[in-house]
Amino acid sequence: MIKKGAGFILVGLFVFGFWGSQQSIKAEEKIPQIYTCKQVTGKIKIDGILDEPDWQKAESIKFLHLPLTKDTQTQEYQEAISPGSGKILYDKNYLYIGLEAKDKDIWATMKDGEILCREDVLEIFIKPKKDSFVYYEFEISPKNKEWTLMWPRRGARSDKAAALYNPPLKKAVKIYGTLNDWRDVDDKWVLEVAIPFSAFKEVTSPPQAGDEWSFSFCRYDYSVYLEGGLEYSATAKLSRISFHLYEDYDILKFGN
Repeated sequence: MIKKGAGFILVGLFVFGFWGSQQSIKAEEKIPQIYTCKQVTGKIKIDGILDEPDWQKAESIKFLHLPLTKDTQTQEYQEAISPGSGKILYDKNYLYIGLEAKDKDIWATMKDGEILCREDVLEIFIKPKKDSFVYYEFEISPKNKEWTLMWPRRGARSDKAAALYNPPLKKAVKIYGTLNDWRDVDDKWVLEVAIPFSAFKEVTSPPQAGDEWSFSFCRYDYSVYLEGGLEYSATAKLSRISFHLYEDYDILKFGN
């Protein structure tokens, strides 16, 4: 979907320089990044404001632009045109995720349980076990609506069946701008979410220090300010535009 098609061609000419230059990452450097997930020492308030000391100490990972080709093996990986970043923390009960998405045209109208990727959305993909096919997808929109899916195996059944999974998330979104108004220029939106470890069905206990999971943060950004009206981006260096390529995900290593 391309929102507000009239007018995007003109402004799309300068969007590449709007938030600064893009940093390139060569395809041959496509080695999974090991992200250390720190354990929280204080209390995290889920309010969409990542201002707690634990968030300030957490590592940050940037979103990378995914070119509109079938294969990115020979491409250079660049920072997203609409920049974004993510952080992860944990305690004995929850996995905490904070995502920031620069967005000049924030747009979302859908409800819980609808296919949110047809509008602006941030997506969290997590695969707890290497020896299991099971992985999880959490989609959350700027309206703080969610679509959560547990995939028993990639392509094994329809997304309608996978969406029967409905874990109790704690989440909040803060918008810096106005929602659903193409006449102004927005700044960003921030998502903060706590996913209970009980949501990961094949994990019998919370992770221990040294445990490793696989993950990627992904994004659909629809905008009148983007050439073509849409940008795909992800924190993992995906081989092609498919957010379900868990073979390419980065490694989440739980720390002390």
